[in-house]
Amino acid sequence: MSNQVVAKNWKTSQKYIRIGHNKAIKNYFKTVTVRTTREALRNSLLIYKNDSASQMLVKMQYFQQYLSGVKSDTVPVIPDSWQVKIEGNRPQLIVVFKPKSSKYPKPDSRWSLSIPHFDFNQANIANQLKKIPDYEKGKHQGVYTLKDNSKIIIYAKSGNEAKRVIKKIVTSNLIKSKYIIDRSKIEDDIKVGEARGTYKELLVTPTYAKYFSTGQKDLNPDWVSFID
Repeated sequence: MSNQVVAKNWKTSQKYIRIGHNKAIKNYFKTVTVRTTREALRNSLLIYKNDSASQMLVKMQYFQQYLSGVKSDTVPVIPDSWQVKIEGNRPQLIVVFKPKSSKYPKPDSRWSLSIPHFDFNQANIANQLKKIPDYEKGKHQGVYTLKDNSKIIIYAKSGNEAKRVIKKIVTSNLIKSKYIIDRSKIEDDIKVGEARGTYKELLVTPTYAKYFSTGQKDLNPDWVSFID
C-alpha cells in the first residue's frame, strides 16, 4: 500500500484544505457586489469548520466546474451527489474521476462513483483499483441494486456504456459476493434511463479512491489511495 495515505489526522488536513479553498473563493469573488447572486454563490461555496467531508467535496467540485464552464453537469444538481455521500452505515469505496483529456483545466477531479460493500483486500488494493474502468460520461443513467438495496449509480454516454461499466465493476470481484443478487443476470438487472437536461459528454478516468468502512458513522476515510 505504498501509494496510500492513511487518514490519521483529518482535522489538520481539513484545516489546510479549508484555508486554501476559501482563499481561492475570496480571490475569485473579490469584486462581488453586496446582496447579489454572486455574493450568495460565494458564501455558499465557502467551507466552514463544521462542514462534513462530503460537503467539502461538493463545494470544491462545484467551484472547479464553475471555473471551467461546466455548469450543466455539476455535483449539486444531478443525482451524482448521492455518490458523494456515504449511504447509511454501509461500507463504501468512493472513486473520484477526472477528464482523461489534458485540454481540461486543473484541478480536474470532478465526478464520484460510490461502490458499496467494496471487497477490500489490503494486500491487493492497487490491483483492485486498476480494475475500475475509464468511461464515457453522459446523461444515460445506469443503476444496479444490491441485496440490501444499496446501489451503484453511473451516468454514461449511452445505456450500453453504463451497463458496461457497472458490469465490469461487479464482475471484477470489487463487491462482496453475498450482496450480489444473481451473477448470471447482472446485465439484465442494470436499469437504464435518460436524464433530463444537458450533460457534458467526455471520457473520464479514475484518479483516486477513499474507503469508508463504517459509512456515515465516521466521515473520516480509513484510507485514501491514488490510482496509477
